[in-house]
Order: sequence, then C-alpha cells, then structure tokens
Amino acid sequence: MVGCIPTAILKVVFAQSCDNNYIGIMSENLPHPEHILKLDRYWPYQVTVLADRIARRTSRIVKKHDLNLSQWRVLAAVAEVPGRTSVEVVTVTPMDKGIVSRATKALLTRGLVRREASQLDGRISHLFLTQKGVDLYRQLIPEVEGVVLNAQTGLSSEKQEQLSDSLADLMKVIPDLR
Repeated sequence: MVGCIPTAILKVVFAQSCDNNYIGIMSENLPHPEHILKLDRYWPYQVTVLADRIARRTSRIVKKHDLNLSQWRVLAAVAEVPGRTSVEVVTVTPMDKGIVSRATKALLTRGLVRREASQLDGRISHLFLTQKGVDLYRQLIPEVEGVVLNAQTGLSSEKQEQLSDSLADLMKVIPDLR
C-alpha cells in the first residue's frame, strides 16, 4: 500500500528549548535519549565542523587566484618543505594520491610548481615552487593566515598552545588509516 506507516510504533514528541519548540515523531526503535550523542559536546564532531569552516574560508580565498583547495594544499606543502615528493605531500595533507596527482598536474601546467627527477632514484621526482609559485604563495599567505587570526584572538596564547598540544597528542594516538 502506498503511503503506509511502517510497522514500528511511533510516538509524537514535544520538546521545548530556550528559543524554539519542537514537535517530532520518534520511533520506538531509536536509542534512548541518554544514548544519543550530544554533537555540540562531542569533540570529534566539533573538530570536523571547525575544519570544514576553515576549509571553506580558505577555499574562498584561493579561488580568487584560480586555485582549488587541493591545489592550495599541495602548493603549501611544497612551500613548507621544498623538494617534497608526491608521496610525502599525501602523507602531510588530508588527500589521497589521486587528488594530489591531479592538483600537482594543474600546478605544473600553470607553471607554479616544477618537478625534478631524484638523483638517487629516477622513478621519484621532487617538487619545487617556481618563482611564479613563490610569488603566489607569498601573496596568499597573509590572507590564509587571516582565516584563523580572528579565532585566535578568542583564545589566550596559553590556550592556543594547549589546544595545539592536545591536537598533536590526539594525532599520535589516532592512526591514519589511508
């Protein structure tokens, strides 16, 4: 029958918060409210939301220079350590090798990055910024740093250091499964 209610028992729920009233339908099959994550207090969710906000703001900045976020990340990784290989870029960025490969190809085509074959192993190549890439990077850095500058004013330097240390500790105990 089209439009039938599933056989699970449903009940109408009325809830009130400071700002809004909510009416919803709750299935008896859902977990009890004590067993539901409170996303606003669940730090993995908070970190994900924060990272997404930062990425969106950064993306807007680099888009003005005809870069996407992946290309910016490759450019920044190579600027940080000139001579990095694509594999090393994959290791330090949250991107898989296919995305890094496409971003690198676009940067090579635009003349922002150059590739040099390794003198030790000809199968490996190292990436370097060209002068054009250096100029673009220098132009973008103040704007990109500005993305988190306002947020940092909300935290004391001690809290910023604690946050950085805590995130570093978490990165050590939560393995990268790529």
